[in-house]
Amino acid sequence: MKKEYVDKKVKTDNYWLTEYNWKNEVRDQYNLPDKVQIHDATLREGQQTPGIILKEDEQVRIAQALDDLGVDRIEVIPKMSDEDKKATKSIMKLKLDAKVVAFCSWNKEDIDLALECGVDGIILDYVGNPWQAKVFWEMKPEEIVEKGVNAAKYAKKHGLYVSALIWDDMKAPEDFLKLNYTSIVEEGGVDAVCLADTYGFSMPWTMKYMVEKIKTWIPNIPIELHIHNDFGMATALSLSGVAGGASIVDTAILGLGERCGNAPTEEVALALELILGVKTGIKLDKIYETCKIIQKISRFKIGDRKPLVGKNAFRFSSGWIYWMQNKAKKAGEIQGMLPYKPEFIGRPGMEYVIDKSIGKSLLKYKLNKLGIIVPNEEDLNKILSKITKESSVTKSIIEDFELKKIAESILLK
Repeated sequence: MKKEYVDKKVKTDNYWLTEYNWKNEVRDQYNLPDKVQIHDATLREGQQTPGIILKEDEQVRIAQALDDLGVDRIEVIPKMSDEDKKATKSIMKLKLDAKVVAFCSWNKEDIDLALECGVDGIILDYVGNPWQAKVFWEMKPEEIVEKGVNAAKYAKKHGLYVSALIWDDMKAPEDFLKLNYTSIVEEGGVDAVCLADTYGFSMPWTMKYMVEKIKTWIPNIPIELHIHNDFGMATALSLSGVAGGASIVDTAILGLGERCGNAPTEEVALALELILGVKTGIKLDKIYETCKIIQKISRFKIGDRKPLVGKNAFRFSSGWIYWMQNKAKKAGEIQGMLPYKPEFIGRPGMEYVIDKSIGKSLLKYKLNKLGIIVPNEEDLNKILSKITKESSVTKSIIEDFELKKIAESILLK
């Protein structure tokens, strides 16, 4: 790989990554698609998050935000309630650029409802391993295959795009997995198959292996990924699956979804673009705005350390970090001290706060912003000492009004 090409991928005005991601010894292991489609399941999986209930107008607004973001597909669930049915019909009236697909079981009634709503396609969700079939429905393995194929045929007969989401199939024996996948493609005629790591317990190497294995069985069909975050690896597994050749990834904004959620749309899109170098069509500068819109509507609380959008993602209190960032900024390369610039994802710039870890350079910066001039080093050290003690006692950040009060207690003596 030419150095000029690698340099453009590694370092720009917005980010500075590692060149080792682009070593031939690394890249030669990949089977990357030209583009990855982002299938956003916020409206379906999001409502499987305990306590999140979205009204019709809220679903419509979220669909608009997702379309503006640039997702390829938006998943809806009209079968869940009358309101969700109405929401689906209202979303279809928007004539979005994104395709709208309905979550359906293999029951004919679900597919008929999807047709009534006028959606572009369906996610055909059905059991993926013989144990579930036996315990839940007293079905034989061959009955699973037959019922899935018949449902797919029915949907295709009525002109729907069909992606087969054969859930929890990572627990299925390989011979059954192969039978299920080849049958749903060759007999059911589906447009894509979705490998579901429903509990997120595969390793990245396993996910890549599985995608490559499935592609040998059904080489001409797009492989989709549906991965949950129970082991904190949903984003990593999504990337490894794409490295194996998957070209569609199911995600949800903020990682909403059942239990520990799904692969977060914002994390997956940014990582695919920057780390793997694969296009997604996502408008990266709209990521922060979209996440905040959906967070407000859903009333979902995110942790301060949530990647990309958490409060602390670009918030600093360490004095020596501020000192280095200031040096990097003066050198015109602040991205050398960041994963990427916050503005790159549409987020306001960096924030500096004061606590026990503050140093003199950051303290001077904060005092100057408040219009407070410290005449000598001795007074500065006294203010610093008092801040350290106060922050240790309160175990919290020192707010601006507190900093002002501390400074005045020293300077006005």
